[in-house]
Amino acid sequence: MPIAPVVGAALIGSGAAVAGGVMASKASKKAADTQAQAATTAAQAQERAAAAAISAQERATALAIEAQRTGSAEAVAAAKEAAATAQQAQNEANTQAQNLERLRYTETRGADERAFTGAQEAATRGFDTAQGAYDTSYARAQAASDAGFDTALTDANRGFDTALTDATRGFDTALADTTRGFDESQAAADLGYNTAQDAYGQAYQRQGEFQRPFIDDGRLAQDQIMQLMGLSGDANAANYGEYARAFGTDQFEQDPGYAFRQSEGLKGLDRSASARGGILSGGALKNIQRFGQDLASQEYQNAFNRYQTERAARLNTLGGLSGAGQSAANTMTNAAGQFGSNSAANALARASATSANSLGRASTTSGIAMNRGATTGNIATNRAATTGNLALQRGATTSANALNLGEATAGLGLGRANATTQNLMNQNAATRANDAAYYGTVGDLTLARGQNTAQNAYNVANAVSGGAMNVANAASQGAMNVGNAASQGAYNIGNAQAGGAMNAGAARASGYVGSANAFNNALGQVAGYATQAPMNNAIMKYYANNTFDAPAASTTPYFSAGQGPQKLPFNILNFGR
Repeated sequence: MPIAPVVGAALIGSGAAVAGGVMASKASKKAADTQAQAATTAAQAQERAAAAAISAQERATALAIEAQRTGSAEAVAAAKEAAATAQQAQNEANTQAQNLERLRYTETRGADERAFTGAQEAATRGFDTAQGAYDTSYARAQAASDAGFDTALTDANRGFDTALTDATRGFDTALADTTRGFDESQAAADLGYNTAQDAYGQAYQRQGEFQRPFIDDGRLAQDQIMQLMGLSGDANAANYGEYARAFGTDQFEQDPGYAFRQSEGLKGLDRSASARGGILSGGALKNIQRFGQDLASQEYQNAFNRYQTERAARLNTLGGLSGAGQSAANTMTNAAGQFGSNSAANALARASATSANSLGRASTTSGIAMNRGATTGNIATNRAATTGNLALQRGATTSANALNLGEATAGLGLGRANATTQNLMNQNAATRANDAAYYGTVGDLTLARGQNTAQNAYNVANAVSGGAMNVANAASQGAMNVGNAASQGAYNIGNAQAGGAMNAGAARASGYVGSANAFNNALGQVAGYATQAPMNNAIMKYYANNTFDAPAASTTPYFSAGQGPQKLPFNILNFGR
């Protein structure tokens, strides 16, 4: 073949290939759109199928759960009724058994108590009878013993009382004679004392009569001195405290010598002035003033000396009288001392005589008392010995009787206690055995009732639990089926959408690649185009001939265990996009 035609043909072919590539690209885009539309249609069909499957599964699950619930409720009701019937029958049987056991326990307890009471009463009567016999025997023996000892004691006391009376009479006579002698001796001593004391008293009285005037004068002089010195006496008297005051103008002007000389001097001055005819003249007055001053100066010491001499003379006289009184008082003091000494000596002599008399009386009386005490003591000792022996024998007899009675009573008491103890032990053992049997039986019955009640409750609970388990299993299985259906539908939808997307993408890619190859490899693709054209035409024809409409979105309810039918929480068409 010539090249030009071939090249021309190739160019024509290349142009045709480019034109074919462009057309192929458009065809690829159309094919991709067609593929996407087909994928959407397939996904919608898959959604409708999935919604229908989920709805059918939900209805089936709801029916299964309702049937399971109905069956479970009927089974629980039947189990409860059976448990209640069984419980009532068990309770009645248990109560009747407990009543019978309580009746048996009460009758057995009464029989034990009656037996114990009878045995105790019989033992008590026997012991009381024996005790009465022992008491009677002891009382008779004790009465006989007491009567014998009382007679012996009375006779012994009578003999001792007679001996004591005779001895007492003799001692009383001796004591009376002794007392009389000592009383007469004491009277003589008292007479001598009183006579001497009277003589001493008379002598002291006469001495007092002699000294009384001097004592009285001395007291008067002393009172006068105290009055003049202002130490005591009448404070309102004119001379109170006269000699206690110091010599002054008042004493000076009251001095008789000073007053006399002043009077005579003034008379002389008056006569002299009168003779001169100037009695009231100034010179006369000056002479009188000078005379008075000179006289006062000259006579003050003389007046003081005369005051002192007069006071000393008066006080000395009063002091002499007071001293005479003091001397008389001293004389009476000495006389009183002598009188006291004489009286003390007289009293001492009387006391010595009285003491000697008392010692003699005491010695004699003591001797008599000792003899009397010895005799009385011997009688009392013999009485005590005899009484003690009798009391000892009586006590021994009484002790023996009491010991015998005590031993007998103790034996009876021990026997009574042993019998009572044995009866109590028997009663206690019987009561304990009866109690043990009763409480054991009641415990077994109570345990059996509890076990039956627990078994009935368990059966009911088991039926309730089994029904709830069956309902839960049905709900769980239904939920799983619905979930599986939803999951499978979503998977199918996603798979359809993914396949459509992949096919559309492949178509677009193929168109793009074909266009590029056509432009880039126009010359080399002529033959390829000729080869691929029938296939592409076939594919496009396939997509053109296999399109369908997309279904609407599903809103079919689905079932949720324990909640009933629900709406789907998402749009199936959006799943996987």
